[in-house]
Amino acid sequence: MNLLSKQAALCTTKEEAAREILFRGKRESDGRWLYGLYSSDYVYETDFPCIMPLRTEICGDDWSIIPRTVGQYIGQADKNGEKIFEWDVVYNDEFDDYGVVLYAYDRAKFVIEFSTFKVDFDGFRSKEFEIVGNIYDNPELLEDK
Repeated sequence: MNLLSKQAALCTTKEEAAREILFRGKRESDGRWLYGLYSSDYVYETDFPCIMPLRTEICGDDWSIIPRTVGQYIGQADKNGEKIFEWDVVYNDEFDDYGVVLYAYDRAKFVIEFSTFKVDFDGFRSKEFEIVGNIYDNPELLEDK
């Protein structure tokens, strides 16, 4: 049995077999969030970083995004069922604190960085958090209280 067959055998449902790969970034022209596939290379006659929108999204051919705003969907939803993206600001009642979702390269996983500590999704369920904004639209959420 090859590696791919072994992986498929371990997956019992469609949800286990594949994860959704999705990015978002703020459009340069109007600051609107675009959701889709990210490319930093030359794609479809563009010479700028872009988000190629999902078919369900209608935004014409204006795909140019502000590169620093690109964030990946982490494969989890908050307690309201909203998809959690990198750079989202979340709130946790237990900690009474706001944290930022980011990718920790030293841990090779997404974490939430609070003012004095980090947590990952191994020890906490995403349903314990609520998205309250993101670092680009709501920087005031992270200002010292």
